[in-house]
Amino acid sequence: MNRNFSKLLAIIVLVFFSWTFAGVFQVAYAIDNLPQTSNNTHSSRTPKSEERFQKAIEEIGEILEDPSTDREAKAAKVKEKKAEIENLDTEIRKQFAETEKKLREARLPNEILQRHHKFVKHYEDNLNELKANLDSIEKTKGLAVEVEIEKAKKHLQRVKPPKKHIPLDPNKLPHRTPKIEKREPRLKKEDFERDFPNPKKAQAQNKPILVASIGPLKGLLSSDSDSSSSDLLAQTSNQPTPADLAENIDIQFTPEIRAKAQELGYNPVKIYNWVRNNIEFVPTYGSIQGAHMTLLTKQGNAFDTASLLIALLRASNIPARYVYGTIEIPIDKVMNWVGGFTDPTSALDFIASGGIPVTGIISEGKVTKARIEHVWVEAWVDYVSSRGSRHKMGQGDTWILLDASFKQYKYKMGIDLFSSLSFNGKQFLQEYIGDPQDTLPYQYYSQQMFSWLDVHMPSATIEDIIGADDIDLTKTIYEQNFPYLLGTLPYRTIVEGGKYSEIPDVLRHKVSFEISEGILGREGITITKNLPEISGKRVTLSYIPATANDEALVTQYGGSILNVPPYLLNVKPVIKIDGADVRTGGSFGMGSGQTLMVTFYDPAYGTDIIENTIIAGTYSAITIQAQKTPIEIVTQRMEMLRNNSKNIDSVTLDDLLGELLYDIGLSYFHHLTFENDLYAKTLQMVYIKGASEAITTLDVNVSYLFGIPRSVSQGGLGIDVDRNISIPASITGDRNRTKEFMVISGMTSSAWENRIFEIFLDTPSVSAMKLLKYANQQGVPIYTIDSTNIGQLLPAIQVSSEIKMEIQNAINAGKKVVISQTELQYYEWSGVGYVVLDTTTGAGAYMISGGLSGGGTAKVLTNPPITMSKDSWQYQRMKYAFTNIVRSVSDGLKGTLYLKGGKDPQTGLDCSGFTKYVYGNAGYMIPDGAVYQYNYFRDNNMLFPTPKESDLFFWKNRDGSYHTGIVRDFPREGEIGIIDAPGAKRKIDYRTFDTNGEPWKSSILGYGRVIE
Repeated sequence: MNRNFSKLLAIIVLVFFSWTFAGVFQVAYAIDNLPQTSNNTHSSRTPKSEERFQKAIEEIGEILEDPSTDREAKAAKVKEKKAEIENLDTEIRKQFAETEKKLREARLPNEILQRHHKFVKHYEDNLNELKANLDSIEKTKGLAVEVEIEKAKKHLQRVKPPKKHIPLDPNKLPHRTPKIEKREPRLKKEDFERDFPNPKKAQAQNKPILVASIGPLKGLLSSDSDSSSSDLLAQTSNQPTPADLAENIDIQFTPEIRAKAQELGYNPVKIYNWVRNNIEFVPTYGSIQGAHMTLLTKQGNAFDTASLLIALLRASNIPARYVYGTIEIPIDKVMNWVGGFTDPTSALDFIASGGIPVTGIISEGKVTKARIEHVWVEAWVDYVSSRGSRHKMGQGDTWILLDASFKQYKYKMGIDLFSSLSFNGKQFLQEYIGDPQDTLPYQYYSQQMFSWLDVHMPSATIEDIIGADDIDLTKTIYEQNFPYLLGTLPYRTIVEGGKYSEIPDVLRHKVSFEISEGILGREGITITKNLPEISGKRVTLSYIPATANDEALVTQYGGSILNVPPYLLNVKPVIKIDGADVRTGGSFGMGSGQTLMVTFYDPAYGTDIIENTIIAGTYSAITIQAQKTPIEIVTQRMEMLRNNSKNIDSVTLDDLLGELLYDIGLSYFHHLTFENDLYAKTLQMVYIKGASEAITTLDVNVSYLFGIPRSVSQGGLGIDVDRNISIPASITGDRNRTKEFMVISGMTSSAWENRIFEIFLDTPSVSAMKLLKYANQQGVPIYTIDSTNIGQLLPAIQVSSEIKMEIQNAINAGKKVVISQTELQYYEWSGVGYVVLDTTTGAGAYMISGGLSGGGTAKVLTNPPITMSKDSWQYQRMKYAFTNIVRSVSDGLKGTLYLKGGKDPQTGLDCSGFTKYVYGNAGYMIPDGAVYQYNYFRDNNMLFPTPKESDLFFWKNRDGSYHTGIVRDFPREGEIGIIDAPGAKRKIDYRTFDTNGEPWKSSILGYGRVIE
């Protein structure tokens, strides 16, 4: 195989997981820092006295529960533990006395002092009960001691600290596909009117309507839009109403929407052509993104595409509305439209999987047409004289039908690697776990691809493999730029069910958040939002002092809720959306456990409830993605984080910590998008993303005394991906491919649950895939448990009783489980990783101890400083992260093919394309072209005579052309190490120069500095 091309694909194999901006990634980090033996992974942190006390109590419980220890031995062992507890009691009581003294000297409200007394009494009562029980065990003889042992066991069970583990439902695995529920399309107008009543007019609700304002409204609307008679006249004469120009949940006149409308000259023909030729159709059902996010992602279903088209028209003062009905399309057009299928049944099933009512029409034993429920647009256009091409504002005369979502595509097919590799997901899982390299499943898959190509197609080009120079070019829209509006639809309309100025609420996807404590849901929060309202927005859950007394307490302890003994402090949860408070709950004890329920509502599939345990005092961001996540969305948020970090005094903690947590989740979903696109393409499949959710949390560690929180400290970062919905389909109808795709996609999602933290924070992290590979590297046996061997293997594994019960339930439900024989210690994290796999569908749960369907950091975070205190955030310290982005991404691109004029690492980069791409990933935008980049830095006083790491360098070649690259390091005195894309070497690479020698000394023009 061509080796230059191998290097091009090597970016996919070895580094492409870091190509997106997103954070701090060092290519060699994972390999260089992977612990090789368990001896160097244990935590060195000294346990607190209450932690040692709780540990001693747990060990007493284990002694009493141990069936292999006789009564006399139990009595002797608990006597030793009793002495240990009494020694620790002295330390703890000293701490109590110091706390009371502090509270009294601070003259805090009596309520706070009473909380302290209540906790001390709880401690004393339970300690006395424990000691009495242990004394009885020691003194009682014969069989009667069993009664005392049971009494002690019941007491210890009663005061046992709460567990965060939420049992897994083996019939609703987090990484899954929705079940196909085929629905027949409605064929009668009255059926649409019954199921989707037209929303009440805004005028009737006496609510103000915001309309576009670039020109006069005269002639656009009925003459007196405030009167009921005018409304009636407008309806009867079919004239536009104010609602046809208004903003609503799905249509917002954001700066981006207004700018695009202006760019298109407020012309309905140009607007229609642009939306049709630029927005990729996604076969899902209901309003998901709204207009704004559809514009940013450049993808959307019929509802979202219609929302974008209407938003651009309304922003241009052109009234427009939705039309919903059933259409009929030839099956060959349908197969092309939804993914390039060659099998009609598979195409119809794929549409149905997205929730769209659809049915095939059979003629002479073959599917010849498809009937589909669909949404299109009507626009009130100046049509009579010019068919909209010379639209005059305020001169509309005709409702014109427009559908920008229906289109045809050009497809370019590459090699069928599913057949070529005889790909088997379960076998791939076992081989990947057994591979000693610290690679991602995506990298391991690509290595298998390379091996096959080297043998069977050694001279293959990238076009041979994926069908084009770029993945995006393997599917392109057949563009049509109409000179005027045709006024007709490109298919047959079976029934026009209804016309709506606003999408009926029952057709919107929704999500609700509910926080409660206990069975009765005491003092919780419930909030419901439509997905278009929060699409692309940061949703966070944090905690603040509950009352003025609690605020005074926190102030006395230095301003951080983590400094306060948690039994003294009450907090209340706050849900924010993009930094704005939207709901505040009641009072909870700091460190106590709450239940967070996230409920998804899908107009096609109904509700799906996700349940999590949240500790009061944590800080979480909830990232919800209902479509594929392109790089542009991530880069935009990353730039926001960078700007917030530079302006700490003028932003909130949510703009810093909340944004960081949200960006981690967003980046996670982006990486899955890119890698799943490659899997789907090479396995000859298509897939769409269903509404999915990840909760990224800065956790708190809680120490307990007899079941009540005694102290808290900042913990690590974790990500819990409870709902990861994919809808894949084979274009040929091979259902086995769907199953195997789900297995490798699930493995990838798990691997990114640790890798995302290693990228952002440069810290060791864990996930199910990481722990299974690590267990294999440490020589710990890996078991695959099913119904044939559970009786033999379940007793052999050394894990918690909760996980054993989870395994038993999974096997009873017909699943398989992959797990290591024992728990592991990885840096400061201990536990086990395991996979619950549905071998019929490929769905899976990729779990780590604690019931977490995700991953987290294995060490306490120290650099960069990620804390819950805004005062500790400093840009000078945060610059470390942004510098690392530049270093990490540039390192990761080594080996990428040089391509003159190249701007995309998938196909190749030239020198300025390389630097622009790297800095763009860190949120810095610089011009195209080496000479223009040089002029930019020079003209903005950003060019310096001496270099720093991550600067750009500029030199002038003998032929007068300019060259640029990135300063990587300074290996020794008088020497500079750079990474660049020199045409002569045909690839991006690292090299060194003597700064006092030639050609460097005479060619160098200066060093561009972006990171201040």
